[in-house]
Amino acid sequence: MRSRFLYSALAVALLAGCMPLEERTAHFENKWPSATIAHLDLTEVNGTVTVTGDSPSAITMSAAVRARGVRPNPKRPYDGYLSAELDGDTLTIRTEGSHHHGFFFGFGHDVRVDYDLHVPPQVALSLVTVNGRIETRGIAGETAARTVNGSLDLESTGSNEVEAKSVNGRIQAKFLHDFHGARLGTVNGRVIAVLPPTASFFGDFTQVNGDFEAAFPLNIHSHPGSRRVSGEVNGGRYPLKISTVNGDITIDNGAPPAPAAPPPPPPPGVPRT
Repeated sequence: MRSRFLYSALAVALLAGCMPLEERTAHFENKWPSATIAHLDLTEVNGTVTVTGDSPSAITMSAAVRARGVRPNPKRPYDGYLSAELDGDTLTIRTEGSHHHGFFFGFGHDVRVDYDLHVPPQVALSLVTVNGRIETRGIAGETAARTVNGSLDLESTGSNEVEAKSVNGRIQAKFLHDFHGARLGTVNGRVIAVLPPTASFFGDFTQVNGDFEAAFPLNIHSHPGSRRVSGEVNGGRYPLKISTVNGDITIDNGAPPAPAAPPPPPPPGVPRT
């Protein structure tokens, strides 16, 4: 009798797993005065995270929720799909279940949130996803971004250090005005760093399978027996460490392209067209 009960329970569970789960969508917005906020800490699982440094006096959040098999809880803030708490000088935002790596009790149950945040440029960022993309624009504060299966597209003014890590994803970091150090690493993906012409850095670049290209006149020191290259530019003041296993490394110069040379004047006696 016990075995028959267990088999019946297993059959019910399998049947429930094959049935389509109810999907819901929701949208939430919030705003926090930023006078006392110095850090933004956000963790998501499957959604995209976009942070723009164009809001000097407040942090605004727009969160688009897609939930499967997870019912809203009207008694909790944001219907229980996410949480946002201000503790001291840190605003912490979490998607429900993100501390369990995105897995809920029950097959196929998940919550995805796409975040769009506007922050003061100087706020420090700690951004984490598992299967999502992270994008920042116009950020002056220290930035740490991490994902597993997703790309990282980071834009910084360059006044603070940037750290970016992925496993299966491309990393691009662009520094607009200055450079104070960066550590960029992935396993399967290309890494692109765009620096201003005046950047002073010591580069340490490691890869296994891929090409290396640099627009700066690097004084290169190669390391025999490994795919590692190091060199300094403009005095080598700040570290630029880049690593990938399967991917190219590109160090680009963010200077605007030189204007096209004017056409030569026509020979004497030949009218201009």
